[in-house]
Amino acid sequence: MDKQEIIKTQATELLKKMIDSYEMEVVEQEGIYNINVKTEDEAPAVIGRHGETIRAMQKILEVILYKQTGENCDILVNVNDYREKQKERLNHITAEAAAKVQATQAPSYLRGFSSYERRIMHEYITGNYSELTTYSVGEGRDRRLVIDRKSAQAKPEEAEE
Repeated sequence: MDKQEIIKTQATELLKKMIDSYEMEVVEQEGIYNINVKTEDEAPAVIGRHGETIRAMQKILEVILYKQTGENCDILVNVNDYREKQKERLNHITAEAAAKVQATQAPSYLRGFSSYERRIMHEYITGNYSELTTYSVGEGRDRRLVIDRKSAQAKPEEAEE
């Protein structure tokens, strides 16, 4: 059985335990297996609060696949286009923070986002604001994304002169 079939079988088993009615497809793109789920009224049960359930489902499927194949595999679960809506929301938050950085000339600290969400925000800044940069600080749940001016990074060196 190939990876795509294993993922489909295991995802089906998990979904059957969670919701009654859904359609699902598994598509491999650039080494990432995307599980696209469509359901009428039961999406919140699969997505969970702030995407916690959907992330847990991804991790469980990655562990199952590793156990069956011995290979690491990236899995991304998407329910009723949740990921697209999430990306729009994150881009909006990031654009507001970038505008604040430009107006105040001070860094903006964004907390409470997963590594996946921080990556989306980083990519948005990189693609839309050539004068800004992003980096993460802190550990674990306290990890924050910092949006700052690129020129601000040179200032500490100037202060030493």
